[in-house]
Amino acid sequence: MVDALVALAIAALTLTLLMTASWGLKLASDRRASLQETASSDWLLARRTLLDWAGDVSNNGPRANGAAMMGTATTLRMIVRDPSASVPYVGEFRVEGSREVGYTLTAARHDGLQDARIASDEPRRSTLLTSREPIRFVYLFPQRGSPGVWRYETGDGDILPTAIAVEQGDQRQVTVPVFTTISQACFAALGPGALESDQCAVR
Repeated sequence: MVDALVALAIAALTLTLLMTASWGLKLASDRRASLQETASSDWLLARRTLLDWAGDVSNNGPRANGAAMMGTATTLRMIVRDPSASVPYVGEFRVEGSREVGYTLTAARHDGLQDARIASDEPRRSTLLTSREPIRFVYLFPQRGSPGVWRYETGDGDILPTAIAVEQGDQRQVTVPVFTTISQACFAALGPGALESDQCAVR
């Protein structure tokens, strides 16, 4: 009788341990799936923000006094013409890295600035996503005889890229077009005639 009770106790303990382990594995699996879903939604947010800001970017053509877009592999700034804002502002994307967090992609709004080459001391900043792999910006510029060339810098900003992409590791996660081909300020000054000449071309 005692042997039977001991056997039952051992069997019950074994079942409890197996159920606990299975529950722990399920929780770990659910957490991993949740993190993957969050990462996907974070990339969607980053794409939407980048598309909203870059979709209407323009400069003043070859005679520009200030840069409308300036970008490197880790920093991208542009003049944003937001309909909800009374005046344009500088929108900035920045990649920062640390041992604890990895790589962080943030978006910042620099109110009162009209030149993408400069930034304010206290912008309104939001974190879009974090990654354990490096994050980089890359820009597509037109090139005669080819679909274009990807570069990690925009140069002095007098020519706009045709697209902007965000890389994570060796994978391109986000690609958005830059639609503008005619400078808005130049078109406003010269009128419809600007459409038929290269005087107001931004690339």
